[in-house]
Amino acid sequence: MQAIKKLIAYQTCEKFSTKLYTALQERYKTTLQKDVAIVEISDDELIILFEYGALVCWNTSFDNIKFFKDFIKKYEIERFEESIVETLDYEISNEFSIKLDKLTLEDEQKITKIAISHAIAQNIKLEQFETEVQKSIEENSTIPKQLVKNGTMNLSKKQISKKIGELYLAKSKINLHYNLLDTPEFFWEHSKYEPHYEKISKYLDIRSRIEVLNKKLEVIQELLNMLSNEQNHKYSSFLEWIIIILIAFEIIMNIGEHFL
Repeated sequence: MQAIKKLIAYQTCEKFSTKLYTALQERYKTTLQKDVAIVEISDDELIILFEYGALVCWNTSFDNIKFFKDFIKKYEIERFEESIVETLDYEISNEFSIKLDKLTLEDEQKITKIAISHAIAQNIKLEQFETEVQKSIEENSTIPKQLVKNGTMNLSKKQISKKIGELYLAKSKINLHYNLLDTPEFFWEHSKYEPHYEKISKYLDIRSRIEVLNKKLEVIQELLNMLSNEQNHKYSSFLEWIIIILIAFEIIMNIGEHFL
């Protein structure tokens, strides 16, 4: 059994620019595989990048990680103020397993690490989604309370439209990326390593967390419908008042003409 090593994963931005891969090939020994870049920092230090803003560092020193993150900074789109970080210990032994945040690998092959990295990267992307959806729900939690208390929302048409836009953005963002949380295409060609991916996914509870995320998206959809109905109601009320005022004006004009 070898010494325990570190696996550190980061979600640093919404996604990486496509120009990053060219820059990596110019600076490091880099292999591209579909939307994944495998970067060899040294003989036993490996960094695997995913286009959706995640990188998984295998046995990479903190100095090399810091230099690498500074290097890729200008290729990050919608960079986060704080990265999402996940850390695991790993070692090499006879049988693959994961227990108490400790990985045991049967070998040091790059392809094994790529298979595992897919699940680790999806996990931190999912953490990003969970945080964003929860934040949207909390920020708009007063809307149902206002409706219960007042029967209407104390928001202008512009404010309601803005709220609808914010909630729709959160919902569409998750749905556009849902394919990232499916089994990656990588395993179509490397099905032998899919059990590694499935075992890590099960340990990280990815499937059930996606179900919970779906439920929260349903809450956002209900809020969208509520806001839309309220906006339609306010607009209808506005039109009704215009019609009432026009009718009243016409009646006054008719009365005035009659007496004249």
